[in-house]
Amino acid sequence: MNVLVTGSSRGIGSAIIKKFASNGWNVVINYNNSKSAAEKLESELEKYNIEVLRIKCDIKKEEEVKNMFLKIKEKFNSLDVIVNNAGISLDNELNKKDANEFMKVINTNLLGTYLVSKHGMNLLKKGSIINISSNNVFNGNIINSVDYDASKAGIISLTHDFAKYLAPDIRVNCICPGWINTDMNKNIYSEYKKEEENKILLKKFGEVEDIANVVYFLASNDAKYINDTIISVDGGYGY
Repeated sequence: MNVLVTGSSRGIGSAIIKKFASNGWNVVINYNNSKSAAEKLESELEKYNIEVLRIKCDIKKEEEVKNMFLKIKEKFNSLDVIVNNAGISLDNELNKKDANEFMKVINTNLLGTYLVSKHGMNLLKKGSIINISSNNVFNGNIINSVDYDASKAGIISLTHDFAKYLAPDIRVNCICPGWINTDMNKNIYSEYKKEEENKILLKKFGEVEDIANVVYFLASNDAKYINDTIISVDGGYGY
């Protein structure tokens, strides 16, 4: 069994890779700028005695995406699961965002998900695509993240469209994480973090493993009748 996880050198992506690897899956580590983190992750996976392919690819560039899948086909011939995890956030005051900043987020998060799904589906037979969106789409919108929120809303739309296009052989689902303890969130003010924790029924931020566990479930045969579904993993946010 073979899985590609985009943006998998660190954070949630790294946790997802480790979850699959620990269960005997061959994995494709995708990174763009974090080469050292990707190399470190690759070395950590040696203990699982699996095949690992590490590929640098900027997912918003179509030629690089095409080349990534040529390398995957050469190594593994096919894929069973694609996890569209790669994404960026460039928080800034709404009226100060310019077109370049806005489109960089849209192109990475939304266009990148589209390009990987479009070119990757040819290597899937009866597999699964799992997209990572955000609970910002529902009730956690942050004005300084207007571009990020728009991109994540678009990923939900892509999920529905690809699910219909690829049915019945390939399932397409989407996970919307809430607040997760990652490097991206480690520097937020303690007062703000406490405010946000008070909005969560479980009164705490989630861990990267909480997302990885749901991704692995959706990829497994246990979820064989789950398709075109959006799942929030946020501890019960917005209360």
